[in-house]
Amino acid sequence: MKNYKLLFLGIAIIFASLSFSSCKKDSKSIPSLSIKDTTQTVSENSGTASVTINLSEAPSQKVQLGVSLSGDAVLNGDYSVDSATSLTIPAGSTTATLKFTIFNDAVVEPAKSIHVKFTSPTTVTFTNAEATVKINDDDVSHANTGLQTDLLWNAGSPVNLDLFVVNNVVITNNQITDFDVVSSSENANGFESVLINNSSPDGEYYLVVYYNSGTRNVNFTLNSNGPGISGVTSDDTFTSSEAGTAIFYGPITKNGSTYSRQSGNIFNLNKVKSYFYHGNISR
Repeated sequence: MKNYKLLFLGIAIIFASLSFSSCKKDSKSIPSLSIKDTTQTVSENSGTASVTINLSEAPSQKVQLGVSLSGDAVLNGDYSVDSATSLTIPAGSTTATLKFTIFNDAVVEPAKSIHVKFTSPTTVTFTNAEATVKINDDDVSHANTGLQTDLLWNAGSPVNLDLFVVNNVVITNNQITDFDVVSSSENANGFESVLINNSSPDGEYYLVVYYNSGTRNVNFTLNSNGPGISGVTSDDTFTSSEAGTAIFYGPITKNGSTYSRQSGNIFNLNKVKSYFYHGNISR
């Protein structure tokens, strides 16, 4: 009887050992993921930012993580990213980096943030799965020297909108037929900003938003600040079919350091007349 007890005890020890070994092997097959810096702050003029993830052990096969982006920083307005949907960790590697390009424009804005969230099937577990990149603006307002107008638009696929100041506008049968470009903001990336300087000649000016390129509907905002003018905004929209067209807003009458919608009226972009113009805008 004693021998039987010893036999059963030995078998139990062997099964327990095998079970423990199997559990160790299974735990190793599911590596844990962590983010190096869950919170970071960069300046707009830094040019780049990145979020690096680390695995506790190298996988035998590639691991694909889902990526979702949120926050008040605008994708393809304030920044671009290598991939807005996924990040791949190669087989045999323990790290991967999601890289951002930060657009340095002249638009005065509050600090904005990019919030990143990673997701995965059962191939990895998460120690932490979210990170935030805060972007501090580095621009200075010129509203004390003239009428500064900034152009911003909504997030989405890449678009290129440009902003112009023009004068000597000729309107025939309610159509723009001629004009002269005074100044422009034509960034390849990022938002746009123009200034009608107080020292510029008095007269009538127009603000022009040009849909240079893109394939989507774009909701945009003009935000103007200047002497006696604070945070005057106007919202408008281009449809996807309107790429290659421009909208003229005016006239804006300048008299020294005073800017008005029309002679004697308070400056208000929402009440200026707008004209569609089909054709290229260039200096």
